[in-house]
Amino acid sequence: MAHCNTHTTPTPSPVSILAGSSDRRSQAAAIRSALDEAAAGINAFHTQVLSSVIAMKEQGLHRSEFGFSALRDLLLSQFDFTFNTAGSIAAIARLSGKFRILAKAATTGTARIDQVAYAVRQLDQTPAMRLFARTPFRAPVASPFDASVECATPEAMVAEYCAHASFKDLRRHLDELWASIAEETELFDELGEQSLQRLELTETGNGMWHLEGTLSDATGRLLDKYLKTACPPPRQEDTESTSEDEGEGLLPAQANRNAEALHQLLAGYGSSPQAATRHGHTATLDLVVDIETLQGKDTGRLPLLEGQPISVARARLLACEAGVIPSVFNYTTGEAVELGRAMRLPNASLRRKLELEQPEGCP
Repeated sequence: MAHCNTHTTPTPSPVSILAGSSDRRSQAAAIRSALDEAAAGINAFHTQVLSSVIAMKEQGLHRSEFGFSALRDLLLSQFDFTFNTAGSIAAIARLSGKFRILAKAATTGTARIDQVAYAVRQLDQTPAMRLFARTPFRAPVASPFDASVECATPEAMVAEYCAHASFKDLRRHLDELWASIAEETELFDELGEQSLQRLELTETGNGMWHLEGTLSDATGRLLDKYLKTACPPPRQEDTESTSEDEGEGLLPAQANRNAEALHQLLAGYGSSPQAATRHGHTATLDLVVDIETLQGKDTGRLPLLEGQPISVARARLLACEAGVIPSVFNYTTGEAVELGRAMRLPNASLRRKLELEQPEGCP
């Protein structure tokens, strides 16, 4: 009896076809087409998301319905967005009322959200820059990318760079705007030096923070004086290595010591009676850890810094300089107890209790 063997040849994938082709130019063209199509799809999805987030922000739904005050935290906690994408979308949505031209460029797909997000962050850094960006030119200026398009304001010109230029050229153009502000003596005199200073603190997503800014002469001199007081220049014997294997000296680099001095300034000021307060307590970090975990016992619990898990070693380091506030926790219910007594208005202890129980706000 004859047997018939059925053999099905699998359909080769596009990659297999390309790999077997000898025409490298055709391979490159096919790959370019596939990537262009994918990029267009990703950008289209981003515009839809941004439009929805702007609508949510304008109606205050992120607070009333989702229980979040920060748009980026909402996108990260409730939806599966990456840190950078959530940050870019949130930045544009938050500033969409100030920079409507740039927001429109992002929501219509004219420009990518990462380009627009960088632009609005730069333009929003000082009152002077915000005013300058929206002040009309004396006469409309033609776009360097399309002579038929006339830009009425610097913001409109920035939108053209977001749509047509590389990120390098966009950054160069924004740097030129900063330089042009310095040359506008009338604007400088009207707004004053204080309005031109800025300080931007950005979480990088890898456990570190990026600090960047421009300070007025008085603020810069005060900070420089403090850093020199807290960590004066090292003595000659501290800078010289005792052997060729010891590197560049006994002390860390000045920049590292400046960062440590800034930490000590903030930590020390936080415990000062003269420090600014909010809801009854100063700008301090909440470290939650039980004594057994801090002692290194295997409790199965992790220390929490501002609601985020950290290592026991880091908790021990922070506890060395922290002001300890004894707290009693019910680990079965997750409730913090014995942090104050009932009052008609919440005191500092009760507010701290609520923040520990509901770090994201009321549900």
